[in-house]
Amino acid sequence: MIRIYAHTENEEQSQDCYGACLTGAVPQSGWILTDGVHLYLLDKKPAIPEGEGLAAGEGPVDFISSSLPAEKAMAAYRAYLSGRRLPSGSALAAGEGAVYIFPSSAYEPDLGKMDIYHLPFDPLEEVITPKEAADLYGADAKRVQSDCERAGEGGVLSLSEVRRSGNTWLLLRCAAERVYCGKKEETKLLTLNPLLLVFSTMEAARIWNRDSGVVRSAAAGAGHAAARMTEGERRKSGRTWLVTRDAMNRLFGQALPAAMKDAMKWIK
Repeated sequence: MIRIYAHTENEEQSQDCYGACLTGAVPQSGWILTDGVHLYLLDKKPAIPEGEGLAAGEGPVDFISSSLPAEKAMAAYRAYLSGRRLPSGSALAAGEGAVYIFPSSAYEPDLGKMDIYHLPFDPLEEVITPKEAADLYGADAKRVQSDCERAGEGGVLSLSEVRRSGNTWLLLRCAAERVYCGKKEETKLLTLNPLLLVFSTMEAARIWNRDSGVVRSAAAGAGHAAARMTEGERRKSGRTWLVTRDAMNRLFGQALPAAMKDAMKWIK
């Protein structure tokens, strides 16, 4: 499990930083620094060594600054882009349109000025299925399903408001409220898209390369106590169990990078 620490100006900045890390991007505000199982969400550039410029070739920047050998630096950069843990001994910082890669020993966090980071919202409550949207807001279930399938240009839902997850669609509760009961988008702070954090058990099984029955059993609270999800890690929607990214990481380790990238490709 990744340990997340925060020292940022505000909650919006923290969410922007965390979302950037989940999508292999550079935060628009603040800085992120990832080192092994630690992730730091920071309000300003950390004290890190400058390095030589390397052509990135892909990702959110054209060049990276590295004080590591080029081959190791590029391996660390590609790991970051794909959501994998960085190679041992390497760390990466990103912010202000730049990416720095350096020896992990070069950064000493001041944990006395940081807090363990917790999301200010429950992602399971911010993501619903079409059936739930229909039941909650009096919409026709077939219409909600169709709106999810037609999300994007010309649709009532955007590509960042819905996601196909296994054999069901997931959509943001605030988007459903806007479309099906005429409410304006919620004013509460949701800079981080909750669709990055919630999966059906069928989709989660594919992304984490596990048997779907094993994941469903874990969500249902069956099996060995060490392999069960708890309240706050899963929620049942009709016949579908929804589970969190944190719960899957805790029980099943790192996801398959290519599968995760494919699942998240529309989310900004």
